[in-house]
Amino acid sequence: MELFVMPRLRQGLVSPTMVSPLADRLAPHIDAAFRTMLDPDRIQAIAEDLGAVERRSVYHAGLAVCAWVLSAFERGTDTEGRQLDAHRTYGQLGGRTGKRTAWRDLSLKLQPVFRELLSRATRRWLARAPAALRGRLAAFTDVLIPDGCAFKLANALSGVYKGTGTAAEFKLHAIYSVGHGSLTRLATSGGAVHDSDGLPDDEWQAGALYLWDLGYNDYGRFMRAARAHAHIVQRLKDKANPVVVASYGPTGTRRAIVAADGAPVRLDDACALGMVHQREVLDFDIELTAPGHPKLLTRVVCVPCNGIERWYLTTLPREIFTAHDVAEIYRVRWEVELYFRHWRGATRLDEVRRLKSPVALEVAVLASLLASMLSHEVHDALDRLGAEAPITLPPVADAAAFSP
Repeated sequence: MELFVMPRLRQGLVSPTMVSPLADRLAPHIDAAFRTMLDPDRIQAIAEDLGAVERRSVYHAGLAVCAWVLSAFERGTDTEGRQLDAHRTYGQLGGRTGKRTAWRDLSLKLQPVFRELLSRATRRWLARAPAALRGRLAAFTDVLIPDGCAFKLANALSGVYKGTGTAAEFKLHAIYSVGHGSLTRLATSGGAVHDSDGLPDDEWQAGALYLWDLGYNDYGRFMRAARAHAHIVQRLKDKANPVVVASYGPTGTRRAIVAADGAPVRLDDACALGMVHQREVLDFDIELTAPGHPKLLTRVVCVPCNGIERWYLTTLPREIFTAHDVAEIYRVRWEVELYFRHWRGATRLDEVRRLKSPVALEVAVLASLLASMLSHEVHDALDRLGAEAPITLPPVADAAAFSP
C-alpha cells in the first residue's frame, strides 16, 4: 500500500560528505584495541598450538572466538540463544556457516583457547602502570577489593554447581584493583562456596589497601595481611566483641579502658558501662586474637550513617586518617559492584541460566569476560585520547536547515 502523504525527512546533523575529526581520531584507537584482542588468524594459531583444533574444516576457529566475544555485547530475548547469537555473528563477520551441531562442537573444543586469551589479556592489562590514586588514597600503592558475584543456572547443573537458595548457581570470586580498573585475580566455584572460602589465593601486597565486606570477616586473615604490611578496612560484625584497650576523644585524647580489678574489658561492656568517650563517632584501640596468631593491637571506629551505626575494623593510623576518613574510604568498595554490574548487563553474564553443559557454560562466561576486557581496552584508549587536545566539531552552518 502506498503512502499518500510522504513524511518529510529531517536533515542529519552531519552531512555524509563531511569529514568528522572525531571519527578520524577515534577510529585508530578503537581499531587497535580490537586488533590486540580479536585477531582471527592469531587466535587460530593459538588454537592450533593448544591442540584445540587440528585442521580447519567448515568453521575458522579464530573467527569463531571473535564471534563469541562480540555476541556478548548483543541483547538477546532468550538466554538459550548465546550459542545461536554467536553463530549468527560468525556469519555477519563473513564466515561460511555450516550445521549448528558442528558449531556447538567447535565451541566446546575452544574452551582452552578462551582461557588462554583471558589470561593473556589480564596479564597485558596488569603490566601497565596503574592510574595514580588521588586524595587520601594516594598513600597506598593500590586499593584491592575482594568480592564474589553469583549467577543462576539451569537445574541440570545442580550436581556440578551447587547453589545457595537455588538448585544450581555459578559464582565468580575476584580481587578488583582500583589502580588498574580491572581484576588482578579470578576464581570460580559453585554458589554454595562462601565468598570468604573462595577468595583467590594471593600474596599480600605491602603498602596496598584492602577493602572487604562482612562476608570476608576472618581475624586470622586480617592479622596475616597486617603483618605483611598491607592496610585493611573491613566492616565489623554486629556480634563481634573484642577486648578494648583505649578510647580516643575528638581531639585525640586517649582514655585507657580497664576494669577495676585490672581485667580486660570487652567492647559491649565498655560501651554499656560508659567507659568510652560519650559521642556519636567512636574510636578505639582493640586487641585482636585468633587461633595460631599472636595478639594484634589494631583499631575500630564507629561512624553513624542515616541513623545507623557503622563499625569498621582497620589498620589505618588515626594520626593520618580520622574515623570519618575510614568510613569514606570504605565506600570505594562500591567500584567492584559497578564492575560486576557491567558483567551482568553489558556482557550478558546474567544470561547463562539455560546452559546445561559445564563446558558450554564456561565458554559463555569466558566470552563475556573477554568482552568485558575488550570494553575496558576501548575505554582506556578513549581516556588516553581525551587527555590529548580537545576535539572541536565544525559549527552548524545554517540552523534553519535543521528545522522541520
